[in-house]
Amino acid sequence: MAVSRVRLVIDGEEETRFKAIEESDEELAKRIKLMHGSEAMAVPPEYGVKLTYVIPDGDDGEERDFRGIKNGTLILEYPSGRMTVYTGVSTLKIGGAKFDGDNEAVREIELMATGRN
Repeated sequence: MAVSRVRLVIDGEEETRFKAIEESDEELAKRIKLMHGSEAMAVPPEYGVKLTYVIPDGDDGEERDFRGIKNGTLILEYPSGRMTVYTGVSTLKIGGAKFDGDNEAVREIELMATGRN
């Protein structure tokens, strides 16, 4: 399914310069080993997302500082009009910039969220 638009809302400001998105697996339970076999134990939901951010070339504005994001909102919009909304978004990791000379410079941003609809 294609995503038509990705918006990251941070303190009322919106960032939309994203080229790609990858959602992490959703872990629902953990295997617990017992004396006579094993059981599945439910775990609290944790959501992860990796975004490919397009670094502005200077004419398009300043590069966003993703450090210290807490309680942001990530919105994925689909061509059908459906949306997936991640809440309680925080930055886990900021990757180094990648330059290839032919395409725009990009940076991987890894986020976690406490909620997802």
